[in-house]
Amino acid sequence: MSQLMSAPRVAERLTLKVPSETAWAAISDVRRMGEWSPECRGAWILGRGGRIQTGTRFLGRNRASWLPWVTLCRVVEAVPGEVFAFDVSLFGIPLSRWVYRFTPVPGGCEVTEEWYDRRRGAHGHLITATAPLLTGVVRRPARNRTTTRATLVALRDALEAGR
Repeated sequence: MSQLMSAPRVAERLTLKVPSETAWAAISDVRRMGEWSPECRGAWILGRGGRIQTGTRFLGRNRASWLPWVTLCRVVEAVPGEVFAFDVSLFGIPLSRWVYRFTPVPGGCEVTEEWYDRRRGAHGHLITATAPLLTGVVRRPARNRTTTRATLVALRDALEAGR
């Protein structure tokens, strides 16, 4: 993860009045992400489905403006109640890593959502240059800061309401 630590990163955190295990279960059910995220519309789990674990692959369904797109994702860390992380790629080109950390606090948990930019080399530069045409997003780090915060607020509101 040392290469990721030097990558541009967005991190937002929010306290939820639910146990860490409850928040982890919601986030790790990637099919539900569309309930909270302004950009991700959900996911299709590849293979036999079942329990989400390290190595699980899924297709992320996204839309920021008029054109939807799909990314291939692979879970790289899944520790119930503690951490959930996955890598995102497009046509085999690494794009990002999303990490969710869950820390128990009195009366609930703190959820931290982190985004690491994994676009590198010639392919990464090509994706960076063409992505605004495909997604409508020109400033990816700024966009992710906004959507990350919105995702955490929507997650909090849903889980605290028992949904």
